Amino acid sequence: MWGTSDERNGLRVVNFGPKKGRGIVATQGIREGELIERSPVLIIPRNDRALVDPTIMFTYVFMWEHGTVEEDLYKHDGRAAIALGFTSLLNHSYRPNADFFRHIDELMIDVVALRDIEAGEEITIDYRMTLWFDPN
Repeated sequence: MWGTSDERNGLRVVNFGPKKGRGIVATQGIREGELIERSPVLIIPRNDRALVDPTIMFTYVFMWEHGTVEEDLYKHDGRAAIALGFTSLLNHSYRPNADFFRHIDELMIDVVALRDIEAGEEITIDYRMTLWFDPN
C-alpha cells in the first residue's frame, strides 16, 4: 500500500522548521542491523564538481571514490554522488542511530540501523566530516 508522497516503507519526511529543515522519521519500529533504505545514486563527475560544489547541492552529496572518506569532499576532487530516495535528507548527529555504507561500484548506498529505532524517532547519521553548520 502506498502512503502519501512524503511517506513510504516505514519512513516519513518531516519538516523540523527553519533551523533544522527536513529530516526522516521512522513510522514503525526498526531493529538494530536492519536495512533502513538502499538508495541508488546519481554520480556527479569530477569535471562537474567545480560547478556543483559552490551550490546547495554540495550539502547533500557523498564522496564517491574508492579509498576516500566524506571529509575528502572538501578537496573538491574526484566524483561525488547524490543519493536518491530519502537518504540525502538524513540529518547529522554525533550520536546517530543509523550508519551509511557506500557501494561505489554498484552505485548504491545503504542506511542501516545502529540500534533499535522506535516509531516516531528521527533517523540520523554522522556525516563523518567537518560540519559547515552548528549542529546545536
